[in-house]
Amino acid sequence: MITEVTVLQLQEDSDLQNPESLERKTIRDVLSRKLHEESASFAYYGQSIEHPETAFTFVGLGASGDGEDFEGSLANQDPIAPFQDLLGAGKAATVMRVHFQPTSDTSPALGNHASVGVTEVVLYHFPSDLSNKEEVMESIDKMRPVLARSEALVCFDGWVMEQTTKNVGEKSQVYVNVLGWVDVDAHMRFQDSDDFKQNIHHLMDIRELRLLEMHHVKMHAL
Repeated sequence: MITEVTVLQLQEDSDLQNPESLERKTIRDVLSRKLHEESASFAYYGQSIEHPETAFTFVGLGASGDGEDFEGSLANQDPIAPFQDLLGAGKAATVMRVHFQPTSDTSPALGNHASVGVTEVVLYHFPSDLSNKEEVMESIDKMRPVLARSEALVCFDGWVMEQTTKNVGEKSQVYVNVLGWVDVDAHMRFQDSDDFKQNIHHLMDIRELRLLEMHHVKMHAL
């Protein structure tokens, strides 16, 4: 199964917690159509706690998200168009397809887990001509046992299938990490631990890493 991840740069003062807000209604309408018309297996949305102008949607596309049929559908429609009125002036939205590991169903990290109260979304941006993916994965793999010793409840990660444009004219290869925590405090305890401090260099020293984004997101399911 492929997960479609959309990153939205919203207008100032957007509030996805408000049931009456245009942003929330629009996003829910778009995701509802995906669930019913495209047979998506799950749909979640949420707003970054640290950067509320940034919102995310996660949609489980199933088999329809992979292969030439999906590529053809993208050519015939603009996946950003339904969100256009929500975007801030000069801001953009990014649609990414990710085949997550260890399993393709990321919904436990998004809230389909009895104890997950917040989702950590991490985006690693690399040059479009990145040639050392194996080296990148070796560094990421060194953090897996560290995470296993933390309070993280679930963890999924994977490469975006297409090159991604974060800034106009600038393409990147992006690696996505999605983790489920009981709350933000649980993640902060991990970041304050000696285990984290002694091992985070494995990620921060990755050659060619040019941008790392981290968000805590309170996800909502349809």
